[in-house]
Amino acid sequence: MYHFSCVVSASFDDAIALVTEALREEGLGILTEIDVQAAFKKKLDKPFRNYRILGACHPQVAYDMIQTDDKAGVLYPCNVVVQEHEDGQVEVSAIDPLMMFLLIHSPRAKEIALEASQKMQAVIARLPKLQPAAAMAIAA
Repeated sequence: MYHFSCVVSASFDDAIALVTEALREEGLGILTEIDVQAAFKKKLDKPFRNYRILGACHPQVAYDMIQTDDKAGVLYPCNVVVQEHEDGQVEVSAIDPLMMFLLIHSPRAKEIALEASQKMQAVIARLPKLQPAAAMAIAA
């Protein structure tokens, strides 16, 4: 799988704040933020659900990877998506850097990617998960 995902027990706006804090706790910062809903409205005049792409980066991981392969920057940042589904559930998905950096054929790149992957898994693990019973109640 190319991502880590979970449905969170939070509103869309609260999920953005929770993800931002979880990223910070793992040493990552947000370099970019794309409001897909606003972009589709502006560029296509089409409605869309709440959907935000947060471009996250861990400075040391980025530095080490670019030192390993000077073209690695084309793969940055590591994206995290926060989206609100039609049923009101909010899902957070983060790229698995290990999958992303498989494109770089180097043992050192794999080591760095594994470290980044563990950090992204930890970000998702820090988020408050929606319990199965609550998820079923929302869907009903």
